[in-house]
Amino acid sequence: MNLRPDPANVVQALVQTLLDVFEATRDLYKTLRSKEKRDHDKLLRSKGYPDTRRSEYVDEDDAVDDESILLDKAAVTREFEIGFQDLGAQFAVGDVITQTALQSQIITLQSTIITTFLYGPSSPGPISHHLSTLLAASRAAGTTSVDALSAQHQRQLSVLPPTPRSNQSPVARTTVPPPPPYPVTATSSTSASSTAIMKSNRDSWHTSLTPTNPTLAALAARPKATRSDTESTSFSGPTSFGTNSTPHTLYCLYALDLQRHASQPLSSSITSNSSPYCPYCNRSLHLSPGKSWEIFKDDAGVERCFRIGNRFVVKCHREGADGGYGCVLCSKSASVDTVCGDVKALVRHVWMDHRVGELELEEDIAEVVEQVGGRRKDSGFGRGAGVARSRSVSLGPWRREFGGSGSGRRGRGFEKEVEIVDVRQPGTRRMV
Repeated sequence: MNLRPDPANVVQALVQTLLDVFEATRDLYKTLRSKEKRDHDKLLRSKGYPDTRRSEYVDEDDAVDDESILLDKAAVTREFEIGFQDLGAQFAVGDVITQTALQSQIITLQSTIITTFLYGPSSPGPISHHLSTLLAASRAAGTTSVDALSAQHQRQLSVLPPTPRSNQSPVARTTVPPPPPYPVTATSSTSASSTAIMKSNRDSWHTSLTPTNPTLAALAARPKATRSDTESTSFSGPTSFGTNSTPHTLYCLYALDLQRHASQPLSSSITSNSSPYCPYCNRSLHLSPGKSWEIFKDDAGVERCFRIGNRFVVKCHREGADGGYGCVLCSKSASVDTVCGDVKALVRHVWMDHRVGELELEEDIAEVVEQVGGRRKDSGFGRGAGVARSRSVSLGPWRREFGGSGSGRRGRGFEKEVEIVDVRQPGTRRMV
């Protein structure tokens, strides 16, 4: 986008103003976050903790939340660029409906910033409340603005003159079907053939199938699908904007193979390589062999632990270095797609936004259950006599509040990656 749009391009000018407001939101968020950290450190010192004592997960949450505001901004930019590429100046000018919607979001977000700036630092309530308000306002402004731009895109496309029809007869078009966009990698099944997805709308892609008999070698040689989205924006957090993407553009073709074939093992480029990469698009997947992610969900007052394996992450990845990760759970059950910028953001999204019932139905997410004797199966803590190690990262639903000085803490969402060791003493918990 141009930094100084033509004043006649009303929607473009409003989008640019909204992006500036996102930056102001981010600056205020950082200011309040710094104050929260100072208050927290002061509280620790008042309780006798040394100055070197730090709560590292505070920085973890800081990075994730700060990036979520950047993602809201990036999503609006991306949606405008898509419409501008298709319609040019007509989209930049816009219509009254979109102009009104964008103006409303600018005013609402600016009001939140002003209110938080005036009353946040001196408020007796916890700063975490004001931080949450800023994040929620940013997310609402981003979602509503993307929806408004997308709706304008559809309205303006619908009034364009129709494309001239081909002289080819209908009989010829129906008797020569288009070739499948890609073959499917071989699975461990003894079946003589498998299936490949035909290019279709998202609502019907599960049923549009054609037979093929692929091999893994053919996967690397297959032509890459044409991307309809841009590669200029790096996503680094979760979002749920209605992109209405087909499976081709949302996921890498190798990820689609894994989604359709539950028994298909991961490629050796992922399981036997110190820097795992996709055998089709060759992008780095930022995984470690043997690594897993644990999330804790509250189910009617009972804490349940689920383990997210590497296969789930791989089948969520998108093509390209900046493609991020789509959420297959959202693709199965929702009318919108969720794109996360990295593995940690994907796991955080699954933890925060999906129910226990959805996790139970996902074959690549396993529940860690209790065994007789008080030990949790495959978990990193218990009363076992032996020592077992595994690599995992945990997410928990619990929240911790720090009292004093009016400072609040929204609680730890991420724990650092650790080597998990079973402790021998009864009643002790895993230390991180």
